Amino acid sequence: MKITREKIALLIFAALLAVVAAASVSYFFTSRNFNVAASYVDDQVGSMEDYTVVVYNGTVEPQEESDAADTAAPWMGNGAPAGQEGTDAQVEEGRKILELGEAEDGLGHKVYLSDVNDLYREKGASVLSLNLTKAGQYEEPQLFTVGERKIGVLEVSAYVSERKLKKLADGLRERGASSVVCIARTTVLLASPASVDVLIVTGPEKDLSIDGGFVDGTFVVRTPDVGSVGALVINHANVVSARVISPE
Repeated sequence: MKITREKIALLIFAALLAVVAAASVSYFFTSRNFNVAASYVDDQVGSMEDYTVVVYNGTVEPQEESDAADTAAPWMGNGAPAGQEGTDAQVEEGRKILELGEAEDGLGHKVYLSDVNDLYREKGASVLSLNLTKAGQYEEPQLFTVGERKIGVLEVSAYVSERKLKKLADGLRERGASSVVCIARTTVLLASPASVDVLIVTGPEKDLSIDGGFVDGTFVVRTPDVGSVGALVINHANVVSARVISPE
């Protein structure tokens, strides 16, 4: 069969599109790697004027964690979410720097939400504190003004369909939310987290990291153990990473 010049041109064009798409994906992950690594460095040196931080208390008892079932939502797949760029050298180095700084500061044998709130405010960040000890506080979607950013927060305590969750998230965005955070005891309560930016899981669930990771574009993170505090760090480009501040 004779291949016309038009077909050859079409094949070349398709190949170029594939190359551009691959390059774009590579650029996206490289850029996000850099942003996450930079946030760890800024965290350590105390220069966080352009950051928004959402801090939340640990809710998982150690015994609960050891007894955690393998049950997880189907959208979680067969493993943990893609992490905060895994073994990327810049991120690992940034995390080490942050841990060294925390060890020097010393936060005692229990970390309090108010202490971490003050810690990040002193670094210049805009901070939102979420007390997750009592379930159901955010079942009515709420909008918080945090510095120049608006954060929408909602909580689900029963199974919610993808359509319903999207409606709730869209309602918050229509009110001006630049980021929407969803809180749930387990991933099983959500048909899909795709319509929210962050999902915080407050119960024990195997293969779900306290460092967080991405599932279909949503940052999914588990709260740390009771006595520790978690923090979502959001930079000016809306890149999210997570921290855990634990007692010595």
